[in-house]
Amino acid sequence: MKVFIVYCHPSEDSFTRNIRDAFIKGITDSGNEYVMSDLYAMDFKADMTEKEYLRDAYYRNTPDVAADVLAEQEKINSSDAIAFIYPVFWTEAPAKLVGWFDRVWSYGFAYGEKTMKRLDKAVILCSAGNPAERLEQLGFLNSMKRVMLGDRLFGRAEKKEFIVFDSTSRENELRNKNRDINLEKAYKIGRELFLPCKDEFSLDDRFFCTVENPEGGEVSGKTVFSYHQKGSVVWAEYSGGRIIKGVLLGTMDDAHELRFDYRHINTDGETKSGSCVSQPRTENGRLRLYENWKWTDGAEGTSVIEEL
Repeated sequence: MKVFIVYCHPSEDSFTRNIRDAFIKGITDSGNEYVMSDLYAMDFKADMTEKEYLRDAYYRNTPDVAADVLAEQEKINSSDAIAFIYPVFWTEAPAKLVGWFDRVWSYGFAYGEKTMKRLDKAVILCSAGNPAERLEQLGFLNSMKRVMLGDRLFGRAEKKEFIVFDSTSRENELRNKNRDINLEKAYKIGRELFLPCKDEFSLDDRFFCTVENPEGGEVSGKTVFSYHQKGSVVWAEYSGGRIIKGVLLGTMDDAHELRFDYRHINTDGETKSGSCVSQPRTENGRLRLYENWKWTDGAEGTSVIEEL
């Protein structure tokens, strides 16, 4: 099995480089292969040209794709997994990696009548100066995951994972204190990358849309639910159709049954709330949530939402 590593850091004197090396050792020690694009070392051109922009903007699936882009696309299609390793700069990947996506995720390859293969796995290993708890509290972690997993990798890999190596700024005493722990973690991720995953069910970073809703319900096919999960705690935001903004919060038990309360504001300016019991089922390769809900005023109904 082979993983394509997209590495992006302007300096070899960095903890991110140590994470890269530990991850690679795990890959090779497990008997697997890797190919790497070190974007700074290869001086990858991150700026999209006007020609490239117009090709994608007008959805032209023409063969005039730059040689360096074709080389990256070939690395993807000749691999089983992809790994992105980079430092967090202002809640985002370095500009050179953002530019890599701008150019490599071209029309006819990553979208449209795409030729990009669906990878077995995609993993993000990023180093961040802030503690993970602070990134989560301020919503920065969710923003980073939403961009990388929910946009750039959406539907392009069977399994996706976002791993943060936090508190890695040079003035942070935890950088050195946790150094060996973090490098062992990176090594283990590489070593176990292609092992069968434990069947751990989670709704984190998954999106759903309504496919069945009876009269009396307010969500529709235009309503999108964005789910999150931490342990047994589950929450989501939803909007679209008649829903201007909605939130739900609850828990999931060991049998994966969800129980939550929901509240939203509709396009009539009304605030509606209720409770729901939801059960997940996989049908035709897609996850569905079968819901039994009850408004605060007592009216009841059922609905089905399906993963996008």
